[in-house]
Amino acid sequence: MNVPTQKPVLSDDVLSRFEVATEDGSGLPNECYTSDQWLAEENRKVFARTWMLAGFCHDVPEKGDASPVWMAGMPLVILRDNAGEIRVFHNVCRHRGAVIVPEKCSGQRMLTCPYHAWAYGLDGKLRSRPHFYGGGKHDTDPAPGTSDMLPVRHAVWHDLIFVDLSGEAPDFDDHWAPFAQRTKDYDFGALRYAATLDFDVKGNWKLIYENFYDAYHVPAVHPRLEAFTPITERIGVQTEGPWFHNTSLITEPQEGRGIGMPFYPGLDETGQKTEWYFHLFPTTCIQIWPDQMAIFQLHALAPDRTVEHIHMYFVGDAASEPDYAKQRQDVYDMWDELNTEDFKIVENMQMARNSPGFDGGVLSPFWDPATQHFARLMADMMR
Repeated sequence: MNVPTQKPVLSDDVLSRFEVATEDGSGLPNECYTSDQWLAEENRKVFARTWMLAGFCHDVPEKGDASPVWMAGMPLVILRDNAGEIRVFHNVCRHRGAVIVPEKCSGQRMLTCPYHAWAYGLDGKLRSRPHFYGGGKHDTDPAPGTSDMLPVRHAVWHDLIFVDLSGEAPDFDDHWAPFAQRTKDYDFGALRYAATLDFDVKGNWKLIYENFYDAYHVPAVHPRLEAFTPITERIGVQTEGPWFHNTSLITEPQEGRGIGMPFYPGLDETGQKTEWYFHLFPTTCIQIWPDQMAIFQLHALAPDRTVEHIHMYFVGDAASEPDYAKQRQDVYDMWDELNTEDFKIVENMQMARNSPGFDGGVLSPFWDPATQHFARLMADMMR
């Protein structure tokens, strides 16, 4: 299904200043972080028009399992059908627009709308409409194609499920290629999901994302991470289309980073001392260390509020066995520490976005090309 194009709700002044800022080589102007209208446009023009991480196969492990999610302000449902395949639909009944699956459920043979009990198969086909022609007069065999649930284009990479609400994004394999080409040495099939860490941040999603790929702040904000990989050994983030990526050498393992956990099978000596940071525009981050993979997923709830989930994966039994409980907790504590440090800065910057003393910034030619690339991606999507 294609999402219909809507007229901009932003003023010409805001759009003009946005264009000037991105062309002049600064970051985005303040309105992009504080405006409800801007976020509404992002839902329509950014989140609904590219591949977005929507959910995970482990959330629907068995046939008949269904999990509701929200993407770009729209209710969707991810399910596993009778053949065991992943499907994604708009989670609305075609009768009166009620949400069909309001909460996660298992073992369903049908999806039944809670409003008037219209029933849909796991293939999204409408199967019955009770009392449709009057009391006791049921439509038990609707004509083919009558008010079926609307499918959503999706793609699966290992445990991750991506959606393209517009149906017009590039082929997923092409979209994913920059990541795949750089991670050929990693056996992602050996990973198992372990846990999700949740954070509620008083800041705009873009500030969190921009902070992800900003290595310049590490010495001032992350003393433990600076000791792990000093800034003198870091490089600026590189970009390729919607991808931001960086890598650095692990000089010495630490608790929560490479101590006591099994590594990816088959990693050579270089791989065992390498960390990778991938940021997929607009709201996904993938961090790969020799013993783990962390998937960062952002949900923009308001201009000044974002929920961040960090989905943790480890190799084989390390994801669940009691013998690795302490090591897993060390990893969770490490990510909690890093993110708490980051969020203090993000919330600090969010407050400053209300000031005319800042409007786009003065960027470092070494550290900040990625910030400008992000601004241009936003400009391209928002036009």
